[in-house]
Amino acid sequence: MQKRSTRTCFIFNPTADRNRATRHIDWLNREAKQRWDEFEINITRADQSVKELTRRKAELFDLVVACGGDGTINQVVSGLVGSDAKLGVLPIGSGNDFVKTLGLNNTLPECMDILYNEHTILIDLIRIEGDAEAWCANTTGIGLDGLANFYAKNYKKLRGHAVYVMGALKAAFEFRGSKMELNLDGEITEESFIMVTACNGKWEGGSFFIAPEADMQDGLIDLLTIDEIPLSKVLAYLPRFRWGPSPHMSGVRTRQCKRLEITTDKPVAVHTDGEQLGTAIHHLTLTIREKVLPVVTPHNY
Repeated sequence: MQKRSTRTCFIFNPTADRNRATRHIDWLNREAKQRWDEFEINITRADQSVKELTRRKAELFDLVVACGGDGTINQVVSGLVGSDAKLGVLPIGSGNDFVKTLGLNNTLPECMDILYNEHTILIDLIRIEGDAEAWCANTTGIGLDGLANFYAKNYKKLRGHAVYVMGALKAAFEFRGSKMELNLDGEITEESFIMVTACNGKWEGGSFFIAPEADMQDGLIDLLTIDEIPLSKVLAYLPRFRWGPSPHMSGVRTRQCKRLEITTDKPVAVHTDGEQLGTAIHHLTLTIREKVLPVVTPHNY
């Protein structure tokens, strides 16, 4: 294998996949030595800002690879925005939702080959401002969604889809909705919702297929809303979201916009890409930023 001259930096989260990611470090070092002349592996620490680490490395490397799950990807993306470096991904998290939309949910050896081939596209991101500021690469969940993510973090012994299911079940019993004002591209509605999720990608929570029409290159936010429906319906709908929203789900709606401003009448939990933005959010503005991030993807994407 001919080595690439691309300067490559790996940002490795050892706590990904419920602290099981460390078993991949030696393998990663061997594989990287075969593919690149110049590379570096940075193992992150709990007291370290991954965003700031990425920002520094983006000045020195051509390709920065997020090695972890959606939270790691979110932090690396936040550090890459505005730089000339490309994003690569080795999906070793418990959910790995971002990669599914881009066709990157492959085996780790296959993902290394994708990184080596360096086929690159530009994708959209969602900019979040208001009570919290962040970048969103995959999904931002407000209400039930945000609280489910908050609780999922507490299930240390579970992994994969089960973590998010348990978090969603606990949140469903606690959060019964909030009156919210939504401003979608200038069109204002005021209703009571149990959940509002803004999507750049198609999947969330390990295997919830919540935005089948989402496209990371179309310049649009795909919005999923669920009205303040009875708990029995929430519990019935949860498993069905593995196949996507259905017209038969009353109170469940999908639409698209470029800008969403949301104001709630009581504090709600919010996550972006699995990272908690807070549990007492009242006001946010989400805006699509078109084709701002170069990402290495398979040739057939």
